Amino acid sequence: MTSFAGIDAYIGFAVRAKKVSFGLECLLRLKQAPEVVLYDESLGGSAKRKAQYFCENKNVAFLPVKEGYLNDILKRKNVKIVAVMDESLGGQIKRILASE
Repeated sequence: MTSFAGIDAYIGFAVRAKKVSFGLECLLRLKQAPEVVLYDESLGGSAKRKAQYFCENKNVAFLPVKEGYLNDILKRKNVKIVAVMDESLGGQIKRILASE
């Protein structure tokens, strides 16, 4: 994995704007498809398959981040999946991750 320093601010903006969803259960209950879903590399196999299936069906980018990264930037424990709902912030995150 490469450095993700460029997306910290975008994730922070999305959190402050309340345009994020945390965790698998919240992701699966979303009525509107998120722009991008980030998942921790340590996410378990079953949860990863469920989230990946959801993202494939909704045509949503499903991108890995290094283990512990989401916990560190969000200052929360045990965060494995974050769905960014905002189109422009999610688009910037996808652009940065694609360039790395």
